[in-house]
Amino acid sequence: MKKRIYLILLLLPLVSCNDMFKNFLNEEPETLVTNTNFWKTEKDVESAVYELHVMFRSWGGYVETRLYRDRGLPFDYFGLTWRNISDNELQKDMDITRAPSWHGEYQAIGMCNFILGNIHRAKIPEERINYYKGQALTIRAYLYFYVLRTWGDAVLITAEGDVGEKAVTPWREIMKVVIDDLVEATKLLPPVNEMKDANNTPVTSKQIPSRGTAFAILAHAYAWLAGFGEEPEYYQKGIDAATEVIQSGDYSLVNNPHEICEIVLPGNSQEGIFEIDFLNPEAVNRSGSGLPGVTQKWPADPNATPSTRRTLLRLNNESAMAMFPDRNDKRREEYFYKLDSMAGVKTSITQGAAYIYKFRRPLLHTSGSQLGKLLGYDLNEILIRLADIYLLRAEMRAKSGDTPGAIVDLNVIRKRAGAKEYTPDENLEEAIALEREKELFLEGICTRYFDIVRNRTFREKLRGKFKTLSDQDVKDGALFFPISFDAFQNNTKMTQNIYWKRNGFAI
Repeated sequence: MKKRIYLILLLLPLVSCNDMFKNFLNEEPETLVTNTNFWKTEKDVESAVYELHVMFRSWGGYVETRLYRDRGLPFDYFGLTWRNISDNELQKDMDITRAPSWHGEYQAIGMCNFILGNIHRAKIPEERINYYKGQALTIRAYLYFYVLRTWGDAVLITAEGDVGEKAVTPWREIMKVVIDDLVEATKLLPPVNEMKDANNTPVTSKQIPSRGTAFAILAHAYAWLAGFGEEPEYYQKGIDAATEVIQSGDYSLVNNPHEICEIVLPGNSQEGIFEIDFLNPEAVNRSGSGLPGVTQKWPADPNATPSTRRTLLRLNNESAMAMFPDRNDKRREEYFYKLDSMAGVKTSITQGAAYIYKFRRPLLHTSGSQLGKLLGYDLNEILIRLADIYLLRAEMRAKSGDTPGAIVDLNVIRKRAGAKEYTPDENLEEAIALEREKELFLEGICTRYFDIVRNRTFREKLRGKFKTLSDQDVKDGALFFPISFDAFQNNTKMTQNIYWKRNGFAI
C-alpha cells in the first residue's frame, strides 16, 4: 500500500510510489519519522527523488511562468502583455510585486539539496546511491543554469538547511557549480538504455536524467560560457560534451519532420534526451501552460475554425515562408497547415497568418462546463533532443574555426528535413542560427531567446528596446529579468539588478 510519509524536520511531504507519475493517494499519514531514520531502503530514496520530479514537472508547467518566460518568439503580432515582454519594456506591464519569481526553481533546488545531503544515510549499494545522486545533481544543475540565464546573478544555495540571508552570487560562479554538478553526474549516471528503477524495471521517461542528459546540458553550459560569457576556450569542451551524446549510440534522429510531430513531440522518443514528462496531462493546465495552447488554433483545436482570431500571438504567412524559403523543406508542411495554399485564402478569414500545426494530439475536457473544449495537448515539454545537440555542436565548431565539421552537422539536420545542403554563398554561423530557429520552432523553454542572447545577436534579432541597449546596459543586466519582491522578504542582503533598478523595479 502507498503511504504518505511526513518528515518532521523538513515539513515536506514525500510520496512513496512505484510509478513516478501515477496519482498520489490522498491518505492520512500512517507513519511519522524523523529525517535521520527515514533514509533506510531504496524505496525511501526513490520516494524522495520522485517527489523532486513532481516539483520539476510542476515548475515546467506552471501557467504564469510560461507566460513570462517565452521571450524572443518570432511572431509579427503580440498581444499587449507579450508585446511589452518581447520589447523588453517590462515596466509597462508589471512592477516589482509582479515580476517573474524564482520561487519554483528554488523550491526544486532545495529538494535537490535535501536529497544530496541525506542520501548517504541509506543502506543500499553504491551503484544505486550514484543513480539517485546523479539525478539530483543533474536537475539542480539544469535549474541553476536556467536561473543564471534568466536572472543573471542569483542566490546560490548548495547545502541542505542553508536558510540564512543571502546576497546574490555572480552568474559565472553559479556556472562553476553547474559544470561541477554535471561533470560529476556524467560519472554517476548510467546510459539511458541501462536505467532501471527500484523494482529493476527499465526507465523509459526522458525526464529521468541519464548520462546523456548530463552531457547534453553540459554542452549547452559550455556554449553559454563561450558565447555570452565571451570565453571562447570553452567551445572545445562544449564540442566534446556534444560529441559524447552524438557518438554514444544511445539516441537517434527520427526519419523526417512528420515523425518529429507525431513521435518526438509527444515524448520519450529515440530522439529525446531531456523532457518534462506529462504522462498524466490532468496534472497541469496544459492549454494555458504551454506554447501550443497560445500559438495554435485551427486545425489543431477541433473547436476552432479557419477564421478563429489569433489574439495573443500571430505569425504572418509571409514571415513563415521567409523562415522556410526552401519549398523542398518538409517542415513547411509539417509545422504549418498547408502553408502555401492557405496563403491564397482571403485575409478576412486568415488574418494573413500562417496556421501553425506543429503540435498534435489535442486533449478535450470530458466533463463539466468546459465539456468538449480544448484542455491542452498530449505532449511532453521537449527540453533537449538530438537535433538540438547536432546544431549546437555545429554552432560551436563554426565559432572555433572547424568549418568542415560545422557543415557536416548542419547538413545532417537539413538532409533529414529534405532541405538543400549548405552552400558556400551562405554565412555559416547565421545559417546554423537560422537552422536552430527552424528546427526547434516553438520548442522548449525560451529556446530562441537563449540562443540569441548566447550569440549576442539581440540587437539584430529582437524587438523594441533590445535594439538600442548599450554595452553598459547589457553589463548592468538588461538581458535578464528583474528580481521579484518575494526574494527581498526577510533578506536584507538582496540587491536588485542594476539595469532594472533604474527602470522601474527599485525596492
